[in-house]
Order: sequence, then structure tokens, then C-alpha cells
Amino acid sequence: MHKYLLLLCLLLLQYTSNAQSSDSAFQAQYQATKERINKLKANKEAFPVVIERDTVFNIYEKGSSSSIAQHAHFCANRFNTILKHDIFYKDSLTVADSLNYILIKYGHITLTEFSEITKEKLKASKADISKGYIKKISAYLDKAQPKLLRVKIIKAVLFAALFILLFIGLKRLFIWTKKLIKRNDKYIYKLTRLFKMYRLKEEDKENAINSLIKVITWIYYFTVGFLIYVMLPAFLSIFHYTSEVGEQVFGYIIDPFFDFLQVFIAYIPTLIKIIIILIIFRAFLKLLNFFFNELKGGNINIKGFYKEWATPTSNIIKFILYAFLLTIIFPLLPGSGSEVFKGVTVFVGLLLSLGSTSVISNGLSGIIMTYMRPFKLGDRIEVDTITGIVVQKNLLITRVRTPKNVIITIPNSKILSGHSKNYTTAAERSNLIIHCTITIGYDVDWRIVHQLLISAAKNTNGVIEQSGKESFVLQKSLDDFYVAYEINAYIAQADKYIGIQSELYRNILDAFNKADVEIMSPHYQSNRDGSDITIPSEKFEEKSEESLNINDKINKKTEGE
Repeated sequence: MHKYLLLLCLLLLQYTSNAQSSDSAFQAQYQATKERINKLKANKEAFPVVIERDTVFNIYEKGSSSSIAQHAHFCANRFNTILKHDIFYKDSLTVADSLNYILIKYGHITLTEFSEITKEKLKASKADISKGYIKKISAYLDKAQPKLLRVKIIKAVLFAALFILLFIGLKRLFIWTKKLIKRNDKYIYKLTRLFKMYRLKEEDKENAINSLIKVITWIYYFTVGFLIYVMLPAFLSIFHYTSEVGEQVFGYIIDPFFDFLQVFIAYIPTLIKIIIILIIFRAFLKLLNFFFNELKGGNINIKGFYKEWATPTSNIIKFILYAFLLTIIFPLLPGSGSEVFKGVTVFVGLLLSLGSTSVISNGLSGIIMTYMRPFKLGDRIEVDTITGIVVQKNLLITRVRTPKNVIITIPNSKILSGHSKNYTTAAERSNLIIHCTITIGYDVDWRIVHQLLISAAKNTNGVIEQSGKESFVLQKSLDDFYVAYEINAYIAQADKYIGIQSELYRNILDAFNKADVEIMSPHYQSNRDGSDITIPSEKFEEKSEESLNINDKINKKTEGE
């Protein structure tokens, strides 16, 4: 029991000693603060707030700043902010209380602040000190504000005059340039030909001069617009209440430009990567072109690879390479990861997929036809009812020149889905067979008809007469009034197919007319009574020869003239 009482006494003694020590520390701190305040009160040194060598008012304490000099610097900066206003309103000067400080404010801007320290130094009330600050500030603003406003007005007038002078100068320069171009149109015409900008004929000189004047006019309008854009914000920025509008107008182009410049500078490393990829790709394309040009020229031979395959194969490989290049470069493009860019690419892909069905069909047909080799350039072909020489063949279409010299474009899908004939390939491999069917009456011996047809074929230029390729006659049918005979002859020139066949028709007519054998036809037979023959008489032949001689004389006379 005695032990517990002793322990309690010791605890009470320790608590009492700690309380006494804390009270002594608090008293020491309070005394130091009081001495510092008394010292500040005793120091009546004033620190001036100077604006353009004029002292507006004095401050006597550092306020919430770290030093009295810094406080004066802050006050000067805030005062300069007020001086930027075009008009000074005395009602905007107010006094506000903030904890231990009295604030002198203009609108929402705090000009200065003071506390009990200033009050003790000046031995005046807070109200009197506040009135003194407001009086000094008002007096300075009443004196300085009109001068500043007058300077701004003069500056605005100078800006307007400068703009008018520049506008007049540009206008006069534009008029003088137009007159100079019109006076020296010949020299300008020669200059364009000298630098080979575009080849002009003499009659196109006036159009060239008018085009150049239009270009100068657009340059003039652009310059005037740029001048207005620069001068208007500069004019508005002179006055306080319009400066914000001027900054916004000026920033409409300048801000996007600097944003673009910043983004471009940040994009330069990626751009260098793209350039290096393009250089490597271009070098590889040159090597590829050289290889396929050698294949096309026959300098490089690959077994089973035809020369005409070189160009389409090169195009297919290039298409694959370009697609591969796009997959590499696409993620490196600016904005490729944005949702807008993705939406646009999906939309474009949808349009291509919906609108390029026929294009894809023709392209695939062109690829298949390239390696099937149904025909080549210069071949005479027939597609459905179109017959002509192949003059162009690419991935999508084939162009054919008809015997009437008309160029017809045929989609490759139509050629592949239909049937086509290649007369040139047949003529080169086993020769073509031209044929002609005629009808002869039953009163003529078929041996005579055969002999006449074969003799007409032999007299036709271009018809082959060699062992195994002799002309032959087929009897096609035995009709009610006549027998149908068909003459067949071999030729090797597919491009002269129509000419040879036309000559064969003429020779058949001549051979049968000389042999007094009448060529019959159902339509022709129905229009005669059978008493007259259709074989041309000798008089008709003589008249024909005379008419031909007369025509020759007329033609010779015309040529002589």
C-alpha cells in the first residue's frame, strides 16, 4: 500500500514540473514576439511604390510578402495592371477587411494591404489610413490615365493611317503590274516558252496573259486579306476593352499554326522512319522493274514463263508490295489511331466493297486470261459478234479494232464468261479455212460446179495451195430448187481474212459467169419468171470495161490537177 502511494506522489511531482517548464517556454516565446512587434513599431521607415519615376504611395510593412521590397514590387505590378484600363472609375476603389489586414482594392485587384503595424507606425486609425491610400491612388490615376489614353488614341490613329497607306500602295502596285503585263505580253510569251512552262501557240498568247493576270489578282486579294487579318488584331489590342477580342482574332490562325508546328516537330522522328522505308521500297521497285524488263526483252529466260507474262506479273507483285507498304506505313501516319480516322477508313472500305464488284470481277478475269493466254496483242479475235484486232489488253478491259477501224472496249469478265475465237493462233498453227456457200440448180453437173469453185479458189491471192492443204468443196444440202455447195480454202494471213474472202467471192462470180452457170438464190428466184438468165452478157462486160476506162481517165486527170 505504501508503495502505491509513493508512486502516485512521484507522478504528481513530475506533472507539476512539466507544466511549469511549458509555461516558462510560452512566456519566453510571447515575450520575443512582443519585442519584435515593438521593434517594428519603432521603425518608421517608409518604402515607396514607384510607377514610372513617380511615387504613388508608401508602405510601412511587408504584409503577406517575404519582405517589404517584395511587397512594394507586387503593389507596382498590380498598379500597372490598372493603368492598362482605358477609363478609370473612382467607385471601383474599395476597402476590404481580411483577417488581420485591411485591403485596398480596385475592382477585384488588391493594390496594397496593411495591418496594426502600419497603424502603430503612423499613429492613425485604419479608416484614416485607408482614406489616405485611396486619395493618393485617385490623384495619381486622375493625372496618369488621360495621358495613357491619349497615347493609345495616337497609336490607333497611326495604325489606321499605316493600314490605309499600305492598302493604297498595294492597290497602285497591282494596277501597275497589270499594265506592265499587258504592255510586255510578247516578252512574257517568250519567257514562258523559254522556261517551257507550257507550250503555247501564237493564238493562245492572249489566254496566257489573262491567266497570269488572274493569278496576280488572286495574290493581291490574298495579300489584302492577310494585311487586314494582321492589322485588325493589332488595332484592337491597343485598347483594354477590345484587346481580348484582338487576341482571339489573331489566335484563330496563329494558334493552329503553332500547334501544327509543334506537332510537326514532334512527328519528325516518325517522318524520318517513313522516308527511310520509302527509299528502301523505291530501290526494291527499281530492281524489280529491271528484272521484269529483262524478262520482257528476252535477255533473261525462265522455262515455262512467256514474255507477255512479264508486265502483268510485275503489276501483280507491285500491287502486293504496295499493300504491304501501306500496312507498314499506316500505323505511322498522324491521327491513324483516332476514332474519326478509323470511321473514315471503314466508310471508304464500305464504298469500295459496294461499288467495285464489277471492277474486281474484271480484274480477276484479266489475271486469269493473262496466264491462260487466249490471245495476245495483234491477234485477230471474235468475241460474240465483235471481230477485230487486239490493240490493248490490261487487267480490266480489252480493246479491239474492227475492220471498219472502230475501237471497241470489251470487259474481261464478258470475254471469260462467253466464247471467243482466235483467228491468228489458228492461222499460225494449222491455217485458217475460209468458206463460201452458193446454190446451183439441178440442171448443172456437180463436177462442173466443183471444178469452177476450186479454180476460183486457186486464182485468189492468199489461198494456200500445197500438199495436204488443197481447196475442197462440200455439198451441204439438196434443197427443193437447187443444190448447196461450199468451197473451203486454206489461208495463213488472219489479218487479211476479209480481203481474201472478198476476192474469193469475186472470183466465184467471174468463174461461173464465164462458164454460163447460173448461181441461184431463193429470194432472187422468187422475183423472176425463169425465162431470162442472170449471166452478164458480153455487151455488159464491154460496157463495164468502157466505164472502167472512163473512170481511170477521170482519176488520172484529177491526180494531174
